[in-house]
Amino acid sequence: MPRHIESDHEEPLEDKTAALALHSKRTERQQKQKTKRDRKRDAIMNLTKLPTELLIESLTYLKPSDVISFSRVNRRFRNLVDTHANVVGNSILHQRYTLFAQCFVLPKLLTDIDSSSRPLLFDEKRQEMIAIHRKPYQHVQPPDRFFVCTCLSCILAWNNLCVMLDFAHWQENLDTGEPLPIIKRGTSPEWNQELVRRNAHFVRLALQCPLWYARILEVHLNSTIRGIRRQSKNKGNKRKHVEMTDEDAALGTDAFLSKPGADRDGLEFPYHRDIYYLLEAYLPNRYWKEGRWIYGTTIDHERDLAYALRGITPSNPVATTG
Repeated sequence: MPRHIESDHEEPLEDKTAALALHSKRTERQQKQKTKRDRKRDAIMNLTKLPTELLIESLTYLKPSDVISFSRVNRRFRNLVDTHANVVGNSILHQRYTLFAQCFVLPKLLTDIDSSSRPLLFDEKRQEMIAIHRKPYQHVQPPDRFFVCTCLSCILAWNNLCVMLDFAHWQENLDTGEPLPIIKRGTSPEWNQELVRRNAHFVRLALQCPLWYARILEVHLNSTIRGIRRQSKNKGNKRKHVEMTDEDAALGTDAFLSKPGADRDGLEFPYHRDIYYLLEAYLPNRYWKEGRWIYGTTIDHERDLAYALRGITPSNPVATTG
């Protein structure tokens, strides 16, 4: 039979090769070590495995900046922080910034005002009367009267929040002694417009979310700590300084600012950036009396709103009659 015909009846070859089993002591030892490492790795609690309740509770012990950084890790954490921002923010405010929250009161939103009272706030004559309090500082963007209540207290509260962020922006210059840029009267450079717009944007966020409010207070606490350290080394500044230890600064809270101390900084609004050079601890809305700090002395929304609705402003305290 021809050779080529005989090959047609041959069965196909089957590959039965397989890896040889290794039984060396070295291999067994490596396998045990790998199993041990895997067991330890599985035992480590990953943040993504924690239940939502524990994650929220953990966030309340962080700084606001850390919570915001946490929200940028993945979509789940972003949704968690966005959903529970009010709870987390209020808890952080209570634990870290109880003093600041009394000094830097939030202005009321226009939506918080009774709808029947809003037209009175928009009255043109009244707007002219309070124009002096809404004058465009170089470092503060005036509040939007269609977003924020324009009673005197709310305007002052808005200005205080904006100036905190502006003061923080120039900390590096103040620490290094680099002069702050001078803006000529009547001019408004683009860089400054952008800065005050950005600050106003973050204040608007703070008015709508306690977490962002806490974030602004965290920024101001850092500025205050740097200001106290800076002025304590300033031999030309002879006035009484705020007492602060390294332990106080490391705590990350405003508790140490309840100590008796100078209150001059907190009484004068930094109407110009030149005031930053000697600014130590700007804490408005309080004063020292009879051995303790008194809060809520200058900003009172309900009082000033009542003045506004009656046709009275503190700068023009003449009641209308008829």
